[in-house]
Amino acid sequence: MKGKIFLILLLSLLLSGAMQTGTTSPEREKALSKMIANWLANWHYSGKKIDDDFSLKSFAQYTKYLDNGRNFLVQADLETLKAYALKVDDGLLQGDFSLPRLGRQLLRQRVQQVQGFARDILAKPFDFTLDEQIELDADKRETSHDLAQLRAWWSQWLKYLTLTQYINLQRATLKAAPPRSDGAAPPRSDGAPAEEASGQKNGAVKPSEDFSPQLEAKARQAVGKSVERLFSRLLQERSEEMQSLFFNSLTAIFDPHSQYFPPRAKEDFDIEMSGALEGIGALLGDDDGFIKIFEIIPGSPAWIQNILKAEDIILKVAQGDEEPVDVVGMSVSDAARLVRGRKGSLVRLTVRKPDGRILPVSLVRNVVELKETYARSALLAHEQLKRTFGYVYLPKFYHDFNRSGGRNAADDVDKEVRKLADMGVEGMILDLRGNGGGALEDAVRLSGLFIEKGPMVQVKDRHSAPQVYEDRDGKISYRGPLVVLVNSFSASASEIVAAALQDYRRAIVVGDQTFGKGTVQVMLDLDRFISPDMNHLRPLGALTLTVQKYYRITGGSTQYLGVAPDVVLPDIYAYLAVGEKSQKNSLPWDTVPSLSFPTWDKAGPGLAEIQKASRQRLAANPRFRLIEDNITRLKKQRQTTQSTLNLNKFQAEQETLFREAEKYNQQQSAYPYLQATPGSSAPDPALPQDEKRKEWLEGLVKDPVIEEAIRILDEL
Repeated sequence: MKGKIFLILLLSLLLSGAMQTGTTSPEREKALSKMIANWLANWHYSGKKIDDDFSLKSFAQYTKYLDNGRNFLVQADLETLKAYALKVDDGLLQGDFSLPRLGRQLLRQRVQQVQGFARDILAKPFDFTLDEQIELDADKRETSHDLAQLRAWWSQWLKYLTLTQYINLQRATLKAAPPRSDGAAPPRSDGAPAEEASGQKNGAVKPSEDFSPQLEAKARQAVGKSVERLFSRLLQERSEEMQSLFFNSLTAIFDPHSQYFPPRAKEDFDIEMSGALEGIGALLGDDDGFIKIFEIIPGSPAWIQNILKAEDIILKVAQGDEEPVDVVGMSVSDAARLVRGRKGSLVRLTVRKPDGRILPVSLVRNVVELKETYARSALLAHEQLKRTFGYVYLPKFYHDFNRSGGRNAADDVDKEVRKLADMGVEGMILDLRGNGGGALEDAVRLSGLFIEKGPMVQVKDRHSAPQVYEDRDGKISYRGPLVVLVNSFSASASEIVAAALQDYRRAIVVGDQTFGKGTVQVMLDLDRFISPDMNHLRPLGALTLTVQKYYRITGGSTQYLGVAPDVVLPDIYAYLAVGEKSQKNSLPWDTVPSLSFPTWDKAGPGLAEIQKASRQRLAANPRFRLIEDNITRLKKQRQTTQSTLNLNKFQAEQETLFREAEKYNQQQSAYPYLQATPGSSAPDPALPQDEKRKEWLEGLVKDPVIEEAIRILDEL
């Protein structure tokens, strides 16, 4: 997960002046360069210097960004650009844009040449009987040595795009076929994975020797239209996009969360912290030329449908019944425009799952239902243990800063916890899995619901000693046994809560290693930092800058390493390389002095005893063994970055992938001895529809992590 994506949620609040399109001029370029250099050099937490070392690293990053995917430039182009390898720092300080101008010129030249290649290649049918392979991971490919090698690459790439388009057309043909006489179920009309007329499930297509030249020609034609749009976009790229690419190659050297946003970003990322997003609710980013989903927004259509996930790659986007558009190599902003649309309109995506499956996903655009993001609770009755436990789920830390008395996560969790405590539950589960964070204030206050008072987190900037945030009210909402659930997508404020309750020995933290985002960013509207005589240069855009770090009360930062759970459970996302560790130039883990605080005085077994008992249960639990087997399978599949270009082999591989995925999905059945009911008899504001409430509760009694958390609470 690229951490800068989390900052998008703040963008619309601070780019109020960036509505009109700015003009590019040497004066504006100099002003922007000097401002960004000043903020990076003097206020970024890392204290890195803008020198020759910075220049070399920035140059390497710039050339990567310039041709992300190694689709256009050849070795001679990189050699030409190398003349600037040690001049990036000087260019930034002096406002000299010679490097990005040359880079843009070289790229335009190669795009025009590749455009000619593509038209020629797509004029002839592809032979899908050949036993060929294509490498999809740009990091495993070298830059083309010359134009002949570049053409050979594009021949492979266009063949791959045509192959996947052929499969989509074949799938659509099968869906449109009349019902089979053998009683097979008809496909679903909502576009969700369904049993196809071929008998395969979840969008897989059964291998067939009935090759259709007509479908192949139609697929080639669709790919041709799609890549022409790509070439047209690249040839019409605005100067502001050139600036953005250049500046972000510099900010990326400081850390993955610092980023320059050009003025147009206001239009692209118009999301308010307490408002709504119209679309599908997926935050997109670039991953070596592919459009990757980095986060699913709680309460969004994608979140409710629960098919799209973080780390999915979007290959194509189609509006309603229109032809799909290939988004590989497209800018994130342009891809986002295709995905966004009017409420109630249909968008069809072709996605590649991390395990290699390619499937269609149809979604009806809507606004994010904020009520779905609110804290909710359930009462869990365990017949075997003859005990009742409380469960509180917090999808994200929310806080309406725009209204006095507006909803916030800490107050809502407090209400749910007190409600369950009044019911006499014998243990409580706080589920922070997948919670990407939010307001620091709510993290501190939420942690304080479970202890009397004391320090919760330390926050330090580059120039001063740590500032301590404390809970001082002396009130406790619940005193009983407590388990906090986390996973690799629990980040920021979630990590603060988990770390504080762990350090106080107030809760047992259960799950997988957390994300490791322990840094704080500010969003700087650059228009606010220019003198009145330079107003004609507006709008300048915005800069997100990492200025602080979070530290636990024991002194260690949550940055990079995250929070290690007390009890480790296998998590299906373990096969994904996510978290700060997976990102380049992440700030390191470090420490500040520890604080003095009292630990929770509790009766019951020690942590070592709890860990031992949990390991024994896991070893005997077939569901966790199945999860571990699935993780092993997915890790192996993820390492496979090559794809066959042979039609029958491609179809067979897809069939195998879907069959394996279905085998694991079918294992999720409810625990017969576990019952879940809403946390109160009154209507739950988070789940106003009975069907949604029912689905959520059914999911709880199928979750082996929740069942294990209950066993731990029983021991406590």
